[in-house]
Amino acid sequence: MNHRVVVNRDGQYSVWPSETDLPSGWAAEGPAGSRQECLDRIDTIWTDMRPYRSRLREWLATALEKASDGRLTAAEVLGAHTSLVAMGVTSLTMVRLIDAIETEFDVTVDMEQPAALEDLTSLTDHLAELRLSSRTGDS
Repeated sequence: MNHRVVVNRDGQYSVWPSETDLPSGWAAEGPAGSRQECLDRIDTIWTDMRPYRSRLREWLATALEKASDGRLTAAEVLGAHTSLVAMGVTSLTMVRLIDAIETEFDVTVDMEQPAALEDLTSLTDHLAELRLSSRTGDS
């Protein structure tokens, strides 16, 4: 029986039978192969066991620090539980942040979706969904 490596929006990997439909929220990652080949592939690509959204939050906080020319620190961004606007993120900072996101992740951030850009958690969730949908072809 052939298997395939699958990944969810948190960057967690698993092995799934090729002949079975993927569960909701999971996308195929790479070619099908034997169960052992898939497990070996996972060992190679899943080197950071932290959930993808945790790593993404950290990356976004650092990118926001750079985009704000240091007016905000990554630690402040990670510790804040408020909207980006309440943190003092300006439209110029947001444009810089979106440019960094689009360059780093090869995605298009739709600025017409204000809820996705409301706060760090919403932005993180939105980018994780974009990542998963780019793998499944659901755009």
